[in-house]
Amino acid sequence: MRALPRDWESTFSGWTGAAGSVEDDKAQRVLQRVRNAIANSRELQAVDVSVYPKGSYPNRTNVVQDSDMDVAVELTSIIHHEFWNEAEGLTIQDLGLRPYTGTYRVSQFKDHVEAALVAEFDRSLVERGNKALRVKATSSTLAADVVACQTVEVHFSRYSSATGIKIWPDRGLPIINFPNQHLQQGLRKNQLTYRRYKRTVRILKRLENQMVRERVIEVVPSFLIESLVWNVPEQVFTVRSSWTDIVRGVLVLNYEATKDDESAKSQLEANAIKFLFHLTRAWTRPQAHNWTLAAWRYLGF
Repeated sequence: MRALPRDWESTFSGWTGAAGSVEDDKAQRVLQRVRNAIANSRELQAVDVSVYPKGSYPNRTNVVQDSDMDVAVELTSIIHHEFWNEAEGLTIQDLGLRPYTGTYRVSQFKDHVEAALVAEFDRSLVERGNKALRVKATSSTLAADVVACQTVEVHFSRYSSATGIKIWPDRGLPIINFPNQHLQQGLRKNQLTYRRYKRTVRILKRLENQMVRERVIEVVPSFLIESLVWNVPEQVFTVRSSWTDIVRGVLVLNYEATKDDESAKSQLEANAIKFLFHLTRAWTRPQAHNWTLAAWRYLGF
């Protein structure tokens, strides 16, 4: 399906901005209430916990239709160590590190976070999901997906590592994410592209929202769209003179990069650490490929 003829350059220009001040105010209120909930929890007094936004809000790639806030509640007292790549076979003792010897159990953490949220928001506003605790929206606060997680140190070799978070779902395999690296990579990419990178991400997220509303496509994960744009070379954003040309260039390169497993194997998430396409991801290469083709056709390119 192709969209009705329109001035896409004008539309894209209007789509470059982030969600407005009303959404920002509601986001800050729900974040503060989550922080209050954790601070007031008796069960969590014995451990160190960090509460912060992650995902599209701190990265400023959020749009109104996708404005729910992701909040990390990170247990920092107990660090989990993972050994990847050249570090496989190493132990924390090999690195001169000491294991945690306290009595608190990570398996209790999500339950304690849930109880704290219920005490702050009321049971009717808190739902337990497999990966996150969902806090429903109110007239003064945005909806929030609160992720109870643990600090993880991923070792790539004896001398190289990265700090992230580990999520232990109620069902299925644990998940490791790198929200700080995601934030830093987004800032870097935006600076290198004269602030056009994040604006392009917001354009494509709004385009996806419109196509979903018109039932042209199924929902495409927001982080997948952001990561596809992040993989595009900076020159695409800096040498083109219009938003239409930038969007066209991004879609062409995304299409080529996702046409088969070989072309997609080097694509990374927007944190520059994890491969974008992997059996454990919530999306697939064909899904990304079909999204770029559908967007191209919808725009009439």
